[in-house]
Amino acid sequence: MLLIHQLPPKPTNLRVRIWRQLQKLGAVAIKNSVYALPANDKTHEDFQWLKQEIETAGGEAAVFRANSIEGTTDQEIIAAFQRTRDEEFSTIAAELDGLTGAIRQQARGKHLSPNRLAKHEAELDKLHAELERIINNDFFGAPARTAALNSYTECEKVVRATQTPTPRPRKKVRTGTLDKAKFQRQRWMTRRNIHIDRLASAWLIKQFIDKKPRFFFVRDNQRVEGAIPFDMFGAEFGHQGEDCTFETLINRFGLSDNLALVELGQIIHDIDLKDDKFHRLEAAGLNAIIDGLSLTLRDDRKLLQQSTVIFDGLLSVLGKTESKSSPKKRKRR
Repeated sequence: MLLIHQLPPKPTNLRVRIWRQLQKLGAVAIKNSVYALPANDKTHEDFQWLKQEIETAGGEAAVFRANSIEGTTDQEIIAAFQRTRDEEFSTIAAELDGLTGAIRQQARGKHLSPNRLAKHEAELDKLHAELERIINNDFFGAPARTAALNSYTECEKVVRATQTPTPRPRKKVRTGTLDKAKFQRQRWMTRRNIHIDRLASAWLIKQFIDKKPRFFFVRDNQRVEGAIPFDMFGAEFGHQGEDCTFETLINRFGLSDNLALVELGQIIHDIDLKDDKFHRLEAAGLNAIIDGLSLTLRDDRKLLQQSTVIFDGLLSVLGKTESKSSPKKRKRR
């Protein structure tokens, strides 16, 4: 899967922003302004979102599937992926080894206070999330992967305190909240071959917005008359600013009082946008589960049906964690 783009001179930070997102996706540069990913529905979707961002900023971009690239063999492309992942694995391994050494040295000198240990645990969580991201992008088994995993295991062994809990999300101020009563028994339309954001958004609509929705999963150029589009190009309910579609729906329908739902939105965000904004460790596990279901269930309706229990269960766990951390029980609405 190839992305070819041309960026405008302004805004000046666009080039760095696009480069960072390509790095998060695991893409490699084949030629000048030509980036590649293994071809599948997920990578096609990732490049399409990036294409949309580039075009919104005034640039030009094209996404297409290629059987071969002139002047480059498949083995050379695979080697480029492996080299890039090796560099990332080596960097993360060095940081983990450094953290392990610092903890051991402070422990020997009896300088490992609870406050310092808590900071080290937070750093380990951050490095673990970055390691999981690199592993998810290790499409062709980079040799340095084993050493990085060993470094993480060794660092984990020297950590003895309780894991630092994730900070509770703040409530977002509601602006322009939509009336859910006006969105009952509606037709809802999104692109077929649904993955995490569209899948979770459909679940959110069914569980919290429309009691009896009808979903239609369509091709890119297909439309269903009278249907409300979501997570589609130009749709009102899609990516808005830094938010994924799931977060947009939470904000537009005034659901941010449910902090467990907001936390679930953080996990969906980290999986979908790959910017590691919230450092949610649950993201790697949920992504693996949804990937497995997608490979097993090729029908979007069956995938939505089977994944409902997963999202319901995760929301319940997040709700229990929230209630334990609060001095008073939250009022249910």
